[in-house]
Amino acid sequence: MNVIAQQPLKLVFRGRLDFGNQRTYDLVVKHWQTRLESYFRTEVLFKAEQIFVPEELAINVPQQTLMSTEKHWRNTTSLLKEVAQYALAGNVGAWWVQNGQVLAECQIEPNSDKVAVSEYLRGRELVQQGGMEEAGIALSNAIEKYERHAAAFERRGYVNYKLKNFNDAHYDFSKSIAINPIAPEPFYGRGKTHMIKNEWEAAAADFDQAIKKSLAVQPMHWLARLRKGDSLYHAKRYAEAIPELKFFLQRKFQEHDPNVRFKSKAEFLLAECQKMA
Repeated sequence: MNVIAQQPLKLVFRGRLDFGNQRTYDLVVKHWQTRLESYFRTEVLFKAEQIFVPEELAINVPQQTLMSTEKHWRNTTSLLKEVAQYALAGNVGAWWVQNGQVLAECQIEPNSDKVAVSEYLRGRELVQQGGMEEAGIALSNAIEKYERHAAAFERRGYVNYKLKNFNDAHYDFSKSIAINPIAPEPFYGRGKTHMIKNEWEAAAADFDQAIKKSLAVQPMHWLARLRKGDSLYHAKRYAEAIPELKFFLQRKFQEHDPNVRFKSKAEFLLAECQKMA
């Protein structure tokens, strides 16, 4: 990053890392404190007591926006990357945002030979390649090794949705939410399963949570607004659907943004809602 080290930056952090057992959690706490004292000193954005959750054997970073410097950004993400390698599951996202645009993004997650980690990563890669059946097996292996693997449940929910196993998808998304309620992705996925079943009120509620738990710089935030507007339209709550659809249409999407292709649908829904409201 070519910025002056002391220039204030708008930084957004959100996520969770699960360590699975007391011994590993204690090692992480010790590592954090040792690295603070010996290298990073006080130039990180979080104190241990702000993010360590001993009763859950986890690091939990609720979504928050901070104004700080490049050095604090660099140190904090570096330290989180170090402790992430002890984790069995989880992800912490970090964004540097300016004028509504993401200038830098860091996704911090475990990448080790632990079965819960490696099978999750393999399953996620298979999802991207379209190998849904194999992906489902790998993600189930990750869950078998660590039953609180929220991300594996969310990805398996996506697999089941694509395979039209909608009840299984709903179960997986709900499990992911129960384990890690700060993530927007399982709310979005479960909202889609409600849409398939014409459960429009429940769908709108889940998409509302996906909006609240995501960032306006993320494509999913805006797609959740469109889906919420669509659900409210089908629930005949036309006046409530209108602002969601207007928000979506007022957003200037980049050409590569997946939301671009849904503009005509949003325009149609808005016109229908305005006629019925």
